Parts: sequence; structure tokens; C-alpha cells
Amino acid sequence: MIGPSSSTDSPGLDLIRRWNNYLALLMAAGMLLLGISLRDAALSATRTFEDLEAGVRAQLPSGWLLESKGADFVVRAQDPNALPFKTTLQIAVLPIGPDATPNTVLDLIYMQRAPYFSTYKEIARSDQTLRGDPAKRMVYAYTQDERNPYQASVPLVVQGVDVVVLRRGQAVVITYREERSAFDDNLHRFEDLLQTVEIF
Repeated sequence: MIGPSSSTDSPGLDLIRRWNNYLALLMAAGMLLLGISLRDAALSATRTFEDLEAGVRAQLPSGWLLESKGADFVVRAQDPNALPFKTTLQIAVLPIGPDATPNTVLDLIYMQRAPYFSTYKEIARSDQTLRGDPAKRMVYAYTQDERNPYQASVPLVVQGVDVVVLRRGQAVVITYREERSAFDDNLHRFEDLLQTVEIF
């Protein structure tokens, strides 16, 4: 005859199991927070760029493609993982005349870009201060067409922003460009660059 089953677990063993479950949940939550922290650290990691000849020092995102001393810029950083348009941060130094202002420099930039970028359009201008110096900010947009006919696709709408500050007979132009749908999401990269850039 089979009698009623009796539990062999003692109350002490139940308490140990319960604490093990709590400990496992606590460790899982801790590992999740650690993973988020490491991810954020990797995304916000920067490296120092310095060009003594141009008098520019800045913190640029680590892991981005870095190109220096181009024909029209001192440094350009692009996110290789951004598709279909590579998020771009750029610093350029332009010679200017004695009567130049940040506003006239933006006028010149507009005239130079308008024939080059398809449907180039200025959206807004505003005053800004960059490390105590007066600066001017211009937001604009244009469409980028695929130049390779074998890779023809729908044109991309690119939005950009330039900040111009004057320094000893030169204009420093700090630029951010991104596909319009991702512009606001990555604008913090540009704001971080503005906080770290040093002009000497």
C-alpha cells in the first residue's frame, strides 16, 4: 500500500533556495546595468585630435574614420557604421579679410555650396557663443544623389549645421551632417564637439 508522500525538504533548505533566487535576480540586474554602462562608455568614448599648425584641438568619437588635412578641412570624422549616410563631424579653417564677420563667412559658404549640393537650402541662422567668443550657427539641408548609375537609389535628404567663429584673421567652421531622419538623434555628437574644441 502506498501511503501519503512526505516532503523531505526542511524549512532551512527552502530559505536557502529563496535567497539563491533573490541573489540570481540581483546578479542578473547588476550584469544588465554593467552591460548598459559599458555600452554607453563605448559609444561616448573619444580620442584627441590636435593640429598645431591649424591651431585646433578637439575630442572626436573613437572608432570613427578620421581624415586630416583635406583640401577644404583640417579634420573630418565619419561614423563607418552609419548607413545609408555616414554621420560626419568636420572642422575647417578659412582665411578671411579684416572686415569679415561670422555672418559674412556663412554667406560665402552658402554661395560655394549652393551649386555643388543639389537643392541646397538654408533653414535658419542664430547667434551662439563658443568658449566666450561670438559665433554664428546655420542649419541647412540638401539632397544627396548616388553618383554611380549602377547603384541608383532614392536621393537622401541630408541636414547639416555649421558654427562659425573668428580667430586672428581666420574663420573656424565646425560642421555636422547627418541623414535628416537621424539628425536629432545624433546631434549630441556635435554638441559634445563644440564643448571640447579648442582654438589656439
